[in-house]
Amino acid sequence: MGGIELAQEVKVKRYGKFVLLVTLLLWVGMGSFFAARALRDEFGAEADQPTPQAQPLPTISGSGPIAPPQEPFDEEARKPRFRGEILGIYFEPGNEPIPEKYVTVDELCPGSDDYRVPEDQAGELALHVELPPPFKLNPESPNTGIWACNDQVIVANWEYDVMQPDGYPGRLLISRHKSCYVTVSVALDRVKETAVGGRPAVMVDPITPDGRHSQAIVIFPEPFGCTEVWGLSIPRADLINAAEIVADATS
Repeated sequence: MGGIELAQEVKVKRYGKFVLLVTLLLWVGMGSFFAARALRDEFGAEADQPTPQAQPLPTISGSGPIAPPQEPFDEEARKPRFRGEILGIYFEPGNEPIPEKYVTVDELCPGSDDYRVPEDQAGELALHVELPPPFKLNPESPNTGIWACNDQVIVANWEYDVMQPDGYPGRLLISRHKSCYVTVSVALDRVKETAVGGRPAVMVDPITPDGRHSQAIVIFPEPFGCTEVWGLSIPRADLINAAEIVADATS
């Protein structure tokens, strides 16, 4: 869950991608699961780019995209990437093989296609939370849903629209899945072990506190794999607030 190319059109593939309904071409192909990988693919490493031409955003009331300052993104690009394990979660910034100790999609679903199942079949991946404004669950998103293969549930996703007070659009994805590795290219100093809502977690900070044109992640290790809370173009404080609610619901 490697990132995808800028300005490349997001394509739906196993588990459906985290299609933001705009070609943000974002992020990460996070290396975990199909749909979980969706958000990641869409919130890809290249999501951390402020250039409007590379990252067209939806038009709000006729206004165009709002571009943050370029300097923090240039500085981020010059920094060494984070590769390795932290709190049992493996980060791969490029295209190197994932270490064998981490379960992969092919190992869970050898020669099998994934398919949607009803939410009441989510089992240990089930999650019952209510996020307050500005978060608005998008049940119609192709990324919201429960997926299985070989008669086992492997990923559960909930996508939220996050409209900021100034009309700036953001997205949030909660993903629970049976893998614990992430393929995302972020600077070494953005990844840290922390605690969120009383639970141990890995935090990937946005490039700037307001999160504009930037990805950020909170990852909780789980007995079955991981729970991830991904934010795109949302303030760090909003991401933490959502992750704290998720932490409380999964404690």
